[in-house]
Amino acid sequence: MLDSVRISLKVLNAVQLALIAAAALGLAWIGAAIVGAGPAVDGAQRAALTGARAFAEAVDAELHGSVADARTLALLLRPGDPALSEADRAALLRDWLALNPRYGDAALIGADGSVRAAADPRRTGGSVARQPWFARARNAEIVIATNDGDETAPFDVILSLGMPGRSDRIQLRAGPAYLEIGPRLRQALDLPDTVVFTVRGAEGRVLAGTASAPWGEHRSASVPVQGGRELGSPGWVVTAFAPPAAAAGMLPDGRVLALALAVVGAAAALGYAVGGHASQPLQRLAAGEARPDEAGSSPVREIAALSEAVAGRSRSRDAALALAGTGLDRIKGRLQTFEAMSGWTCWEIDPETRRVVWSDADSTGTAASDHAADLSDLAAWFEPEDRALLDLTLDAARRADGPHDVVLRARAEGSDSVPEAERRVLVRFLREAGDGRRIHALSRAIGDDGAETPAGLNERRRNTVLRRVTDGIVHDFNDVLTVILANLGTLRRRHGLNPEPARLVDAALAGAGRGAALTRRMLSLVRGEDGTIAECDVGRSVEAALAFMGANVLRDVPVINRVPGDLPKVLCAERILELVLLNLAFHFRDHGLRGFAIGAAEHEGEAEPGHARPAGPCVRLLIASGQHEPGRQAPSAPRPESLETVARLLAEIEAGWHLVADGTGEEAFLAEIWLRAAGRRTEEPALWQPALRVLLVESDSLVRASVAEALTDLGHEVVQAASGEHALALLCESAAYDAMVADQSMPVMTGLQLAATVVERYPDIRIILASPHGHLPAAARRFLQLEKPFRPDDLAAVLSAAAPQMRAA
Repeated sequence: MLDSVRISLKVLNAVQLALIAAAALGLAWIGAAIVGAGPAVDGAQRAALTGARAFAEAVDAELHGSVADARTLALLLRPGDPALSEADRAALLRDWLALNPRYGDAALIGADGSVRAAADPRRTGGSVARQPWFARARNAEIVIATNDGDETAPFDVILSLGMPGRSDRIQLRAGPAYLEIGPRLRQALDLPDTVVFTVRGAEGRVLAGTASAPWGEHRSASVPVQGGRELGSPGWVVTAFAPPAAAAGMLPDGRVLALALAVVGAAAALGYAVGGHASQPLQRLAAGEARPDEAGSSPVREIAALSEAVAGRSRSRDAALALAGTGLDRIKGRLQTFEAMSGWTCWEIDPETRRVVWSDADSTGTAASDHAADLSDLAAWFEPEDRALLDLTLDAARRADGPHDVVLRARAEGSDSVPEAERRVLVRFLREAGDGRRIHALSRAIGDDGAETPAGLNERRRNTVLRRVTDGIVHDFNDVLTVILANLGTLRRRHGLNPEPARLVDAALAGAGRGAALTRRMLSLVRGEDGTIAECDVGRSVEAALAFMGANVLRDVPVINRVPGDLPKVLCAERILELVLLNLAFHFRDHGLRGFAIGAAEHEGEAEPGHARPAGPCVRLLIASGQHEPGRQAPSAPRPESLETVARLLAEIEAGWHLVADGTGEEAFLAEIWLRAAGRRTEEPALWQPALRVLLVESDSLVRASVAEALTDLGHEVVQAASGEHALALLCESAAYDAMVADQSMPVMTGLQLAATVVERYPDIRIILASPHGHLPAAARRFLQLEKPFRPDDLAAVLSAAAPQMRAA
């Protein structure tokens, strides 16, 4: 009987999909019911925890808002303004409280605890020095103090307006409605009205809400009030209570059941439609009928069509393999191009099978063939003494990531003897990404200079890193010196100092000048600049060099400096001049010469024929010594190493050198140095200059404030910008500036990049770039330059060149 029952394939497929959908919905409902029954997802517990967290965050926001309100109230009361009376401040407090009803009272309290002004007139003139919070506020900027026994004012927020313990304070007393956050919190989070909140202080007193839950069985959650970095934790705890009825039931309602039935019905309809479409070929195959679009169809043709489809897939796979082979050919061609252009040869080494594979082009250079050899054959190309080193480096590459370099000596082809010109090969091993079973290697021949050896490459990397680190240190140190020089110069200029304070300020300025010379010396040492065309200030360079030589070389030898400070700059790098003076100092020390004296003067005339002096304007340095130390025998033969070094250094910069007496005999040392002068400026800075509107761009806030103070003291109007982007925004608002002083070493946008943008958009603004010595590139020569660290006098001089009348001249 069962054999005679026939079920349509469409119906069967529809029933199967409907049962699958119903089973999936049933399992989802059962799982949700089981999981929802545990305490971890209890609805009341979740509601309590969510409400407590939200309430604590709301209290944090309210406290931060109270601190902002206190600062705003301080600006309104102006505690340091004598023109505003205490009665006026009390009236302002009352008006402010009328606009902020969440506060019950507000007061201005003096540093000694006296109430200067309060909204409640009864508190004015009283004292809060005996209240417990006053002692805590001595060393704190913000204090949150709870009030015992006062339900109308649960706590106070006290803000110090200056240094804690030495300045006035603003006291804001919270009103009863301050912590009434529950109603709006329930509405925002869609919590039931049965969820209630309690806020307890650090001592356990209830600040808001009920002391306990109003029901017997309940769920609760407690969250501390954080306060934040500025306030600190006040020690408050927010507790939320929720009855068990707040937990949402897991039984589905009518809408959920209707949705489930709709999903099951849709699955049945989809199964019926798909089953009907899939059963049509089977029915035709069973009945031997032809397809509507094909005459004479039979089961044989159906099988032929399936075979053709399988064959097509096979052909597609062959095409994909051919395409992959073409891609490999392209990769091989690129690899050969890399080898030809870079001089490197690429290897692939399998350490397990000890096979080495590489590709070489044929004699025509048009085709490439793969070659394979054993690792021992590869090692035979190098000297026997280096083969152990090759194995050691290869083993290190297998064990660790990163390039592993080794320099090996190659043997002559076809001979076991050492070649006349030894060839060295640099080999770099790198482990393959992934499982790391294979090792890739690059090799190339290197020259005798070792520039491409690992040591040479590491030396260049070390020099680059050392230069960057030194530049950063010098920049920061020069910023510190700029702050010192600017503030001390402003202090001396603004206030008439007595002789004793003036002497101390001058000593501090001289020390800062030595620090600036030290940074320049450090840059010259690391950068290795020859500086043959650079200009230097003779007076400043000699003063810094003598301070260094007196402490490290000459020691107890008296040093006399008679170099005036108004000499023109000379065409000589500061490092060359320091090396010359240092070699002379060693000569003085080795020969026991007493005293080191140096003087300088400017010479405008032409040089005499045969004289060591170069042509054109010069600065003449005269170096002399005293007699030998008493009791010390002069060497019988001179030691010319130091003096020969001096002559070579001066010859490099085309300076004159005339040695009158070397001090090795009875006569004292005497020599002349002639340095080419760079020429004075055609215009001198005016003693009086009009007030300029200056845009100061500096990323360091301390340096920016100090330079702005110096510019203001010089009589200029200053607008400050903290970055290049900030400066461009200010220029978009108003371009009415006479000059812009910009620091070169700013992040994101350097001073030179900012200057290039400003000179393109606002050509009338004169640009001054501030940077340590030698940090500005050659492209910055078109702008005025200010060498860090600088004094207010240097700032005044460069602004004189930027003044409109100087530009017109």
